[in-house]
Amino acid sequence: MAQLTELTKDESFAIADSLAQASSLVLELRIRARPALSAEERALLEQYEHHLDQMVSLFRAFGIVLIAEGAEQARGDIDAAIAKGKAQLKRIADVKAAINAAARLVDLGAAILSRDPFAIGEAAAALRAKPKKDEAA
Repeated sequence: MAQLTELTKDESFAIADSLAQASSLVLELRIRARPALSAEERALLEQYEHHLDQMVSLFRAFGIVLIAEGAEQARGDIDAAIAKGKAQLKRIADVKAAINAAARLVDLGAAILSRDPFAIGEAAAALRAKPKKDEAA
């Protein structure tokens, strides 16, 4: 029993091109041999030509379907990569905010050690202040 294999888009288009060439050859034969052919033979050749043209359309359509499936898979991969990138950016922003908060705590500690009331007030205010958009991002 023959094993079935799945066609790639390139193979599908190659088959379609070969069938299109065969259809062209049948058309050429039908035109060149027209005077020597009976009406039944011309009709039969025309049927073969139409059948080959239908097969060309089917294989090209199948190739297009495979391209669309590949594009859909690529779109899914891109969406996943974008989501992963956004998650990484969020983690980076969180780490940056934590570092900024730690730096403010260090400033407050240094101000307390210096026993400068003005510096302590500024450091405490900076610690309570909401982070700016450009600092958090």
